[in-house]
Amino acid sequence: MNNKQNFVSSFFDNLFGIEAIDKFVAKEFGFIDELAQEERFIWAGVLAYLSYMQRNGHSCIYLKEVAGTTLFKETDTEQAAGLTAQVRESESASSMHNPQGVIYQQEPEQALKTGLELPQLTPLLKIVKSALGNEQVAQLFVYENGRLYSRRYYEFEQEVARDIVKRAALTPLTEDANDKVKQLWPAIFPTETTDQQDWQQIAVAKSLMQGFCVINGGPGTGKTYTVLRLLLALQACDKDLNIVLAAPTGKAQQRMTESIVNSIEGLRGKVDDAALDNVPTDAVTLHRLLGLREYGVSTKYNHHNQLAADVLIVDEASMVDLALMTRIVRALPNHARLYFIGDADQLPAVELGNVLEQLVSDTTSFDTEKNVLSSSESSSLSDNGPLSLGGVPSLMRQHIATLCPHLPMLPVNEQAKSYVATLQAPQRFKGQVAKVATAIQKGDAGGAIAAIAEGGDESSKTATLAATTKSRLKKGVHLWSEDKVGSRDLHELAKESFFPIFDADSAEEALNRLNYVRWLTPVRKGAMGVEGLNSLVFDAIKHKIKKREGHFYQGQPIMIVKNHHPQRLSNGEVGVIWPDSTGKLYAWFYQDAKGADQQTSSDKGENATDVQSQMQKQALRSISLSRVPQFETVYAMTIHKSQGSEFNHVVLILPKPDSEKAANLFHRGLVYTGLTRAKGGCLIISDNTTFSHMVQRVDKRYSGLSEAISQCLEDKVGEVTETE
Repeated sequence: MNNKQNFVSSFFDNLFGIEAIDKFVAKEFGFIDELAQEERFIWAGVLAYLSYMQRNGHSCIYLKEVAGTTLFKETDTEQAAGLTAQVRESESASSMHNPQGVIYQQEPEQALKTGLELPQLTPLLKIVKSALGNEQVAQLFVYENGRLYSRRYYEFEQEVARDIVKRAALTPLTEDANDKVKQLWPAIFPTETTDQQDWQQIAVAKSLMQGFCVINGGPGTGKTYTVLRLLLALQACDKDLNIVLAAPTGKAQQRMTESIVNSIEGLRGKVDDAALDNVPTDAVTLHRLLGLREYGVSTKYNHHNQLAADVLIVDEASMVDLALMTRIVRALPNHARLYFIGDADQLPAVELGNVLEQLVSDTTSFDTEKNVLSSSESSSLSDNGPLSLGGVPSLMRQHIATLCPHLPMLPVNEQAKSYVATLQAPQRFKGQVAKVATAIQKGDAGGAIAAIAEGGDESSKTATLAATTKSRLKKGVHLWSEDKVGSRDLHELAKESFFPIFDADSAEEALNRLNYVRWLTPVRKGAMGVEGLNSLVFDAIKHKIKKREGHFYQGQPIMIVKNHHPQRLSNGEVGVIWPDSTGKLYAWFYQDAKGADQQTSSDKGENATDVQSQMQKQALRSISLSRVPQFETVYAMTIHKSQGSEFNHVVLILPKPDSEKAANLFHRGLVYTGLTRAKGGCLIISDNTTFSHMVQRVDKRYSGLSEAISQCLEDKVGEVTETE
């Protein structure tokens, strides 16, 4: 090995936290002739960091934010966490392979990796621009407005921005369509004159005037209510429209179908039955709609072979990543309308990008040192300020006033993002849970804790939680200090949460009771992670098991972790193991989407045994245990996996992070998403410090999509001005 290779090897050895792909990108494109030797290492480090950030969901890096900092630097706490993990693995291995307990000499403690120190912004920009003078580098990377991209993701953002601006162009309804919608309006909305704004009506009116719109809102703000009325209004305009409903996951697809079916019945007698019967209700997953196959990147439907759709409505849009968004706009015909429905405060997609957040938000200042938005900035991001809620272009204002003369007039703002409609006034999500969720949205940890304390009970303030005879699953939000919760407490909580499943008289009853409560946690590993909690719950309930077959047992809740089309099972779908009439164990799932997460009234009692009487009977289907695809036992699940689901009660476990790196992954979106899965009550197990840290911390993803859209809008205005 020559000196150059030695230098390169030692350079990468000194970078903490990089993976093989980061190293490959840096080695392949970092050491180029256009740069001096020292500059090559800096450029290589920047490329490794870009690759690292893309793996963590960012589409780009902001050079201003990294200039003058040290990348990939190892801290004492991170080294300690790594050593702890090694010790655990060593102890586990020794127990199996070293029963005599022979002591081996441990490796000497290694020096901390010091990382790469970057120059200040001006010299850093000079290096980046010099590197982009290399023809091969320029084909693969792009620098624009202070952001460095891989060309693939830069072009994705630009393509999405152009498509959105094109579809969002304001197009007044024809006179005939306008008359039909005005005739329908009193049947689907209240039309009494009021000085209170009705954001559901505003959202539908906005959506009718443009081919792209985002209907954004938290739990209970009336998203399904609004979507159903949008469907009816669209069909009033043109009864022959081909409308497609879709969602990112199988679970979200089921919830979308269920919600719309249930909402239709509420309009019987107000809207013509023929119109209601014509409303589409069967949603599909986006992957199936586009023909995106497992392990592939190409889709059956694309800009060469587009979908036969006039309208596409996508629910749970916060789960849509940048690449998937690009595939959606490519597959849609130019005339087709696209509507995104979701909650921008929920967790973003697992893959790269934060599309929904970028669509609804204006550019906000961000403190990268603390990774925190101020409360006022966070509030404006959540409530979407005047750009989304207040001001609208004059042409749209006139259109809304025509359909909704009974509502207050909106102010004129010709630069507003008119395609964003944010729902505010809660329809069903009220009370303490809503109050806590609102404080979390704003990053107000003190306000959230105070709101929790309003519904406090003495059992949450004592160290004898296991001894309490009261129900631990109550209405509202309650906080148990993690320090005061021991293994015995969790065992008792597990019994209250899951014993009712094993006491059920049928598979249907067991499945309904399973959806009554779910334990959620942000992590998979550790005692308070999914694996540790599922093991703890099993230990608490194992004496209730009446029948076993292999690794399955009666009452076992399972979650499918991979789409399996032959069995018509989707990733995230939950079932229960239960015997049939002959006593043979099968896996049971809801026959249709109406059963899972069925809305229940939590006013009729707090015991899980009351659930059966609260729920409609649902048809089930059984699958032979030998045909069950890849699954997990699911007493506890990650907060990410819970998106798109609702439960009467949630036990939200937020453990202390075991390292600085882990602490950086604990953020507001996890708390908000976990809490808002609860319809009746949420029990949070966490200490105040961890809870406050998470509420105050924002999982900021770097992206240029919002700015790209704004630039396209400016360019469009400029083109119109020149034409005039």
